[in-house]
Amino acid sequence: MSRYLVVASRDIAEYRGGDSLFDLSESLGKNQGNVFLFLVENGVLCARENSHFSSRMTDLASVGIQILADDVSCRARGIRRLTPGVHFSGMDELADAIGLGFDNIYWY
Repeated sequence: MSRYLVVASRDIAEYRGGDSLFDLSESLGKNQGNVFLFLVENGVLCARENSHFSSRMTDLASVGIQILADDVSCRARGIRRLTPGVHFSGMDELADAIGLGFDNIYWY
């Protein structure tokens, strides 16, 4: 089974078509393999509890996509609670995951 890493470092709501990253993650997860969606910097804004994207995040998690939000980025933006299905993580976990290998890495 293929492994994919999708990294979102930009605020999804700020850019036109930014939510296409969710479509990509969902498509890869449903059709081809294990998907890890890692949110860092302004990418964590969509993971806030009760954000505009909360239901989409929950839907992605329900199809087996592992969604991780960088804890330092969250603290810097005052985010204390995340949408269900999204978990706090650290950059060291991202580095470890990259070290284990992915078939493709997408960075937005």
